[in-house]
Amino acid sequence: MEKVGRRMAQVILRDHPISGRAEAYLGKGHNAGDALVVLRLLKQEGWQVSVNLAFPETEMAVLTRKKLRELGELGSDHGFRRGPHLLLDGMLGIGTEGSLREPLLGMAEEMNERRLNSGARVVAMDIPTGLDADTGGEGAVVADLTLTVGIPKLGLVADSATDFVGRLELIEVEELPLPEEGDRLISRPFLRPRPFSFHKGQAGRVGIIAGSPGLLGAAALACQGALRGGAGLITLWAKKELRSDLRAMVSPEVMIRELGDDWNEVCQLSPDALVIGPGLGTDCSDSLFRFLEKNQLPTVLDADALNLIATHERQDLLGANILATPHPGEMARLHIVDGTRAEITRSFSEAYPATLLYKGARTIVTRRGEPLFYNTTGTPAMATGGQGDLLSGVLGALLAGGQDLLSAACQGAWLAGRAAELALLDGESERSLTPGDVVRHLGRAMKG
Repeated sequence: MEKVGRRMAQVILRDHPISGRAEAYLGKGHNAGDALVVLRLLKQEGWQVSVNLAFPETEMAVLTRKKLRELGELGSDHGFRRGPHLLLDGMLGIGTEGSLREPLLGMAEEMNERRLNSGARVVAMDIPTGLDADTGGEGAVVADLTLTVGIPKLGLVADSATDFVGRLELIEVEELPLPEEGDRLISRPFLRPRPFSFHKGQAGRVGIIAGSPGLLGAAALACQGALRGGAGLITLWAKKELRSDLRAMVSPEVMIRELGDDWNEVCQLSPDALVIGPGLGTDCSDSLFRFLEKNQLPTVLDADALNLIATHERQDLLGANILATPHPGEMARLHIVDGTRAEITRSFSEAYPATLLYKGARTIVTRRGEPLFYNTTGTPAMATGGQGDLLSGVLGALLAGGQDLLSAACQGAWLAGRAAELALLDGESERSLTPGDVVRHLGRAMKG
């Protein structure tokens, strides 16, 4: 319990370096004990802390009572305090069955009301109170962050659980090793330091085919993603009449080349990876298909490239060298099946050898023969145009740098989501965040 609570507190302090106010809503069991350890450590860092007990202290588990005593004296001031305001959900854990009853139901409703109306943020210990750990059913407490302990619970990534779980962070403990089989959570990527003699050729060359009249911003964002994602050389290929407008929009580090009807000329510059689709338009299907029929380079397909494949039923082009990145609308056109997001993802990977990054509030990554990898980062603030274009560029950079398709997809999804979280911590809001804010925080995301 002490180890788990300490690691939970480290996550909170990492994201909230300025001390604030934390209140714990506690049940009888060890989830309450975890929350009490967190409170004690926050208190030591200058936070104002308090507890709300659902039951008399005498009914608590022995170890939980011990942690309550170790918390010591609590201040009585519950008024305004600068800094974050957190509500810790330590009421129920994975043993929950059925609907909540009083007094826990009333406390859950109070937490949700305060989250909506006072600006407080809810952090769940292991699992939000009321949520079924196996199915993701029921649900009561709505968390902004769930610190799940040891082993990922299947219910946390169910479609029905998304709005209750919020962002996920896996608290690893040595006593509970991760299973060797089964679906996984994507955790922080480890990016190896570059040798001192490293040069731009080793960082990789990315070729981007993107942009059309009225959609030049998508091409510019993809280039920004590739640039900030670590690519050494970036070439944007676009039609002749678009080049001058693009030059005014794209970073000076990006080269712009004229794209004709024969896209094989893209390979003359020996790219290590390609990104095709952001803002591409719909009048280039013949050139796209002829190129993909022969192309063997690692290639990110996004946006209009996927829509053209769906419209012309050319899913045969989704080969093993392809990383497809559809959002739900594109997926509904590309692979028409009913089911949960997990079921749709598995069906896609069985049908096509391409690696899949299925965007959404809980992005899923997989390929044939692999488990499902669920991204743990991100925020509703990313619900704005251009985020996918930016991600495509980041993915291209990771591929060009030598990552395999599956690793690049997992790392790219995590990094983009984490960069968005960091932008919020730096002062942006769920309504103000832009892809530009995200790209400016990619460097910090790469540091964790």
